[in-house]
Amino acid sequence: MKPPPWTESSSVTDQWEFQTMTNFARLLTAAAVVSAFAATSATAAPVGASTPATARAKIVKPLTLTKTQDLDFGTVLLQNVTGPTTVSVSSTGVATCGTGTVCSGTTQQAIYNVTGTNNQVIRVFSAATNLVNANDSTTIVFTPAAPATVTMPNSGNTGVNFNVGGAIALTVTTTDGVYTGNMNVTVDYN
Repeated sequence: MKPPPWTESSSVTDQWEFQTMTNFARLLTAAAVVSAFAATSATAAPVGASTPATARAKIVKPLTLTKTQDLDFGTVLLQNVTGPTTVSVSSTGVATCGTGTVCSGTTQQAIYNVTGTNNQVIRVFSAATNLVNANDSTTIVFTPAAPATVTMPNSGNTGVNFNVGGAIALTVTTTDGVYTGNMNVTVDYN
């Protein structure tokens, strides 16, 4: 016996709807795969710079700093000191005595030698330090006067010499004795 017509049409309609839904689901899946592939491809595509960057490295020899001569203020007489005063030695070794002082004896500037890479500019750093009296451990302030930079010659092996002068601060209460201390001078490439 044959099924009633409404069941056949309903079965065909159901089948058509099922196939339509299945096809629609396949179409959505395919669209999602294509969309995901397209999105991944677009963001993952490598792009080069229009002008590539360059890499650069400057290699230099280590610097060495050697003292070749000490700084000497000579002998300073505190004759009529009534307030703060200074005594200085220039980078050429010339002494300048402050108010109320008399300078005598041989004075000289400090001399350093720096070696490193040829034709490089070298920065010179110096900082104030204390000179200590050997008799009673009192101190006076020493302020060095060094060049800001020096330039290495064509032959870095021999290096370049530079002079350092400086000044000491004195007062009416400065005690007599021999004051000494290490100079704080360092160098680095510019």
